[in-house]
Amino acid sequence: MDKGIYVALSGAVLQERRMEVLTDNLANVNTTGYKGQKPLFEASLPDQFRIRNFGRLGEVATDYTQGVLQKTERKLDFAVRGDGFFVVETPTGKGYTRDGSFTVGTGGELLTREGYAVLGENGPVKLEPGEVTVDALGKLNSGGKTLGALRLGTFSDLTVLRREGNVYKAAPGATELPVSPNTQVEQGYIETSNVNAVRAMTTMIEAQRSYETHSKMIQSIDDLTRKSIDEVGRAS
Repeated sequence: MDKGIYVALSGAVLQERRMEVLTDNLANVNTTGYKGQKPLFEASLPDQFRIRNFGRLGEVATDYTQGVLQKTERKLDFAVRGDGFFVVETPTGKGYTRDGSFTVGTGGELLTREGYAVLGENGPVKLEPGEVTVDALGKLNSGGKTLGALRLGTFSDLTVLRREGNVYKAAPGATELPVSPNTQVEQGYIETSNVNAVRAMTTMIEAQRSYETHSKMIQSIDDLTRKSIDEVGRAS
């Protein structure tokens, strides 16, 4: 069998993986605070003769660029303008999210959509009855009482973060850092997904066509191999 079929197969597998990432992006185009994923591919040279290049997936990177801030007027909707994340407490430890569409628990706890406690400077935030306000620095006032500031964190290298649902978890040993002084919290806004739906659809069409091309190459090589075997058989 012509080993070129494996080169074509590796290309088809890569395009299939690319489609999975693009599909995930499109499924989250309306998810608050979602950051698009980008598959990074590289060539692999598996043999000593360096004759054939086999494609392989390098990693899936996250695009952390700012999404558009959408006004909602809802008092418990907060958005981060600039770098950083809201810090929350999950069952498996601290999490980081750009989704600031919060709710209030039965005991006054400020919670994420998933029910995770939102952290402030001194631990989980617990609101008082009455109006809630937050300033640009994230300082909360609830029921006429100052509750401190929402905890915001970031990392010098964002590749230490891995997405788990709509939150990110930091790799063991990663150090959380304070956000930039230019970072602001906007009340009554949410950050929309930074995925461009039209661009994602166009890229999906391109990936689908590339997958079909690789599939045809596999079929062509297979047909040639079968024809060669048949001709050798007749000659003998």
